[in-house]
Amino acid sequence: MRSLIGTPEVVALLTVRAESDPVHLCQTGNASDFRWCRRGFERILMKWHVVEQGSRTGPLSEEEIRNRIEARAIDAQTVLLEEGSTDGKPAGSFSCFQSSFPVVVTTPPRMPPPPSQTGPLSLEELRDKGEKTALVWLWIFSIPAWLLLLLWVVAGFGFPLIIIGIFWLAGRFAQMFFAADIRTNGIRVWERQLPEVHQAVMTCAERLQIAPPEVYVVQHNIWNAFAAKLAGRRVVVLYSGAIDSILLMGDMDQLMWLVGHEIGHHAAGHLDWTRTFARLGAWAPWIHLWHSRRCEFTSDRIGLYCVGKQKPAMLALANMTVGAQLADRINPAAAVADWEACRKEFFVKYRTIYSTHPANTWRMQQLAAAAREFGID
Repeated sequence: MRSLIGTPEVVALLTVRAESDPVHLCQTGNASDFRWCRRGFERILMKWHVVEQGSRTGPLSEEEIRNRIEARAIDAQTVLLEEGSTDGKPAGSFSCFQSSFPVVVTTPPRMPPPPSQTGPLSLEELRDKGEKTALVWLWIFSIPAWLLLLLWVVAGFGFPLIIIGIFWLAGRFAQMFFAADIRTNGIRVWERQLPEVHQAVMTCAERLQIAPPEVYVVQHNIWNAFAAKLAGRRVVVLYSGAIDSILLMGDMDQLMWLVGHEIGHHAAGHLDWTRTFARLGAWAPWIHLWHSRRCEFTSDRIGLYCVGKQKPAMLALANMTVGAQLADRINPAAAVADWEACRKEFFVKYRTIYSTHPANTWRMQQLAAAAREFGID
């Protein structure tokens, strides 16, 4: 009996009975088999009009509309008018017809060619001017930590080296465990998997003249990404929240900036073993966080260099700040002016010195300055 529901004969029968006595039919029908209900009758009896070039065709039943969709006489953009309504809507917006339209597979926009607006720049030219100064101070503050560590080893007749080795092995195990989690719960980007992201990775790596790292996309609904060195392997992890937000607007240049920023951490040596030794100076948190912020500025500059255009880099920062829908309505110059107006306030300074990343509006200011320095429009 279920297989007959929806056939023209049954629909016609239900229509006649519903028109004559819908309430009686609702009371006597078998709800589990025939779904008798007033809402169902309303759909059966509903009439539609097709609006084309200012004229109406109809009234037509839902079944007749479906037949026209299958015959390609009505597409998803054709305006339909429900009986009793004065506002027409595209046929594809009605849930009762959406399954009738063929699934359209869209091809992701192709990545732009490698940027040619600016000539080759060395990593030292790309590096933020304050990063070296912050690194020097981090090394200076690491000296007392190294001296204490050496004194501990000597005083303990080398026994502390065993403890240090245990901690090193524990850290190595944690890195391998974390890497395994990323590799099994994320999607690795390569030429046959997320090719548009892979193309951005290859373009940035070629631009920076480094070997491309392993790149993974992981489900996480925040606008973020990170670079890491796990068990000796260079890795970049892109959160789906950032990718979805970027692709929502179809701006592949923003993706190029994001990928370039994260690969930039590897290219600039932020994850190398020498920086690991310098981080013993992190007992002075203000120095460590200062160095961290300057590293972010360096990676922003590298991302700008990779994309070769200022607007998508600014849009990516705006996207990260207010979301994809509002990003293109943000005035970067006004945002920079807001930063200039408040940056000297006490609590703004206090918040800044305890942050691993600079404020987004500050990053916009620095990005605009880098664009002028590189000659990028």
